[in-house]
Amino acid sequence: MIRNNVFLQRENKSRFFSQIFLCILFIASVFNDVKSQQIISNRNYLTSELNKTGYSLSFEDLVVWRAKTKEKYLRKISDLPDSIKLSLVNKADKALLFNWPVLPAITFLEYKQTGNRINYENKLNERRHALNALVIGELITGSKRYLPQIVNGLWVTLEESTWEIPAIVSIQKTGRDLPDPSEQIIGLVSAETGVMMALVQNMLAEQLDGYSPVICKRIAYELNKRMIEPYLQRDDFWWMGLKGQRVNNWNAWINTNVLQVMLWSLENEKQLPLLMNKLFKSTDQFINQYPADGGCDEGTSYWNIAGGKLIRFLELANSVSSGKLNWSSNTLLHNIGIYIYKMQIANNYFVNFADASNKFIPNPESVYKFGEMFNDDTLKHFGSYLFFLKKNEVPADYIADFLETAVVFTQLTKISPEVNLPHVSFLPDLQVLTARSSSQTLSRLFLAVQGGNNGESHNHNDVGNFLIYANGKPVIVDAGVGTYTAQTFSSTRYELWNMQSQWHNCPVINGVMQKDGAEYKASDVMFEEKEHTVKISMDISKAYPAEALIKKWNRKFLFNQNENNIIVTEDYQFEKRAGVTSLNFLTSCEMKVSKKGLVEFYDTEGKAVLNLKYNTAIMQATIEEKDMDDDKLINAWGKKLFRLLLKMNDKNLNGQTVIEFSSPVVN
Repeated sequence: MIRNNVFLQRENKSRFFSQIFLCILFIASVFNDVKSQQIISNRNYLTSELNKTGYSLSFEDLVVWRAKTKEKYLRKISDLPDSIKLSLVNKADKALLFNWPVLPAITFLEYKQTGNRINYENKLNERRHALNALVIGELITGSKRYLPQIVNGLWVTLEESTWEIPAIVSIQKTGRDLPDPSEQIIGLVSAETGVMMALVQNMLAEQLDGYSPVICKRIAYELNKRMIEPYLQRDDFWWMGLKGQRVNNWNAWINTNVLQVMLWSLENEKQLPLLMNKLFKSTDQFINQYPADGGCDEGTSYWNIAGGKLIRFLELANSVSSGKLNWSSNTLLHNIGIYIYKMQIANNYFVNFADASNKFIPNPESVYKFGEMFNDDTLKHFGSYLFFLKKNEVPADYIADFLETAVVFTQLTKISPEVNLPHVSFLPDLQVLTARSSSQTLSRLFLAVQGGNNGESHNHNDVGNFLIYANGKPVIVDAGVGTYTAQTFSSTRYELWNMQSQWHNCPVINGVMQKDGAEYKASDVMFEEKEHTVKISMDISKAYPAEALIKKWNRKFLFNQNENNIIVTEDYQFEKRAGVTSLNFLTSCEMKVSKKGLVEFYDTEGKAVLNLKYNTAIMQATIEEKDMDDDKLINAWGKKLFRLLLKMNDKNLNGQTVIEFSSPVVN
């Protein structure tokens, strides 16, 4: 391990539901994520532990747990540094002047009529931000000065026809329209709102009852109507996975939230065992479908709401059972936590295959909790390091995250912030390799390669794609995903340029790009590691449709970590040469091409950071600019990216070409 003392510029502060609004997957569930898939294994770790221990949560024990946990939360809030408290109280003071925006039907219907979802979501988002800030301010001060505005915020939330957003409500039988009063939908936003309401109801119970006893009574009523009853009554929500559907982060995220609603708000003790058993059974479907190597095929920035939410589920179950439910020896569950540091490139840069973002900071509390549950010091120190990157900022826009971070605040700030830089990591199930020149420094080269298939959750057509970073900065990149729209998860998803293989670091073969679908995949994936040398190869020909007329395209990477160079060899066998074939490389760097087959990549300061050598006898280089016209992509890359095309001029059916990447020679 090495200690990294690099402070980053503070990223935009996370907002309650900001992740939700960037991660809505409803149409994905229709067009991609709910395609039938064979369950990897009937592991059923959660229900097995429940059955093995014979544990049954009594209502009396639950009431005791609520009181003890509330007392712990209040004590940990009191222990926060005065500077943190002052910052949070200042946010609450600003929210005292907040005017609660209306949510008109015509704004809700914009999603149906034009596909616009931002206008409604932004207004809902503002409401949640303000309410959470006010509640946190009251918990810190106990002054009661925030109570009138808290009651206003609770009441407008209770009066909302739905706690969901239009994109998710459209899974109702009525489809895209106003929320149907005869059908309660449980999705990402309603589940998060449910936790918020349940925690407010408990953490401020006495204060709210003193203001009006109707408030807590109404919260309990709405939680039962909107969350508890529909969860018990329905098995057909795709994210439950109870009918064999493929699931993704929705499962872990929603089930964790429903578990929290149950723990904090359930009043009918007869429902307790029913809910507990169903929650465990449904969450098992998420774990059953997870690869044994712990890899998240949705991309690293989705880990926060997949594995990063699962650890809260496990920790809460362990806590409420007083340790009787325990998974601390489970290798797969531990691997889900380990995955996240294996994907770190440098500082807040993470491998961003699929819909992941190139820059993000995993939730420190989740990472630390993995380390705590599995007695893994590396994860504990990494959690502290991530908190360090966030400048010890406590979440202010979602009460559940605020409370759980407060619980581990002392540990996160007292333990040394250390980052683990694995020299080589290979996930055989996910088929992702990461390797770096040195595990002792962020300088020199970093390589990430993926195989996989084009039917993964949040898929891009990118089998055989790879990334190269130099000195901790991006050079050969994956553009990632832009701002989500209705098209992002529609039947026209792959008309978006950044979903297509030609805009990844993949070949175009006979003028044909890769195709979406799980059958379009890498084959014969082989990995080998020797001293200071890493090899990975795969045949990517099956990622292309028949019209590509390709029998074999074996792509091999040889990374000599001592020599600091990466050799990419393409072995191909065509059925016929019928169109333009080119190797494509996407970069955030300016380039200069010489006639001698050398491409030099320059950083923003004009310094050469990477060289590429190619064979001019069979390849012709062309540079293209790609303007970024999406705010999310502009925030990631600036105003443009560049694409290097190496057009193959040979007409041979069988052949081989070699590309070499290396660090520039320092004079």
